[in-house]
Amino acid sequence: MAKAEYRSSIRSKNLIKKALAKLLHEKEMSKITVSDIIREADISRGTFYAHYPDVHGVAEQIEQEELKKLIDFVDEIGINSIVENPADFIKEICIYILRDIEYYRMLMESNILNNFLGRIINIYYDKTLDRLVEEGRSRGEADIYLSFASNGARSTLVNWISGDIQCGVDEISSTLGKYLSVCTAIYFGK
Repeated sequence: MAKAEYRSSIRSKNLIKKALAKLLHEKEMSKITVSDIIREADISRGTFYAHYPDVHGVAEQIEQEELKKLIDFVDEIGINSIVENPADFIKEICIYILRDIEYYRMLMESNILNNFLGRIINIYYDKTLDRLVEEGRSRGEADIYLSFASNGARSTLVNWISGDIQCGVDEISSTLGKYLSVCTAIYFGK
């Protein structure tokens, strides 16, 4: 019985998150109500409040879950591997996003995905900055390099997710990886 309740809870949370994502595609976060979400998810008000305190609680959970997945992924690969071979890292992110591209496109319409991407950049930035400073790079030079590389990659991925850049996973990851590798080679003098 407990296992069925657990599955039911997961199912309800997923319905709520998908409903919020869909609604974000239609209107601003500040205009979305709990009533909108329960109507879209086809659940009761009690089910909603059993899992979330309000609309912002849903948005925060989406952001935290996605961020945790990426942090675990970065930790698994290792920051050195990401810096040395960015194409593989980008490819894995793209494959992950493609699993539910419509969901991510809907999140793109809101600040949820923008906040999420900003936090991803900050994690990569901080971990890489520490490494570069430990290696004897000046903090200013490292800041410029990381700002250029991470924000350029983020902007390109946002355009790809939204459909503004039309290409497959292999092409986006290899091309973006190549450009990041050139930038890295210039910076590191390789």
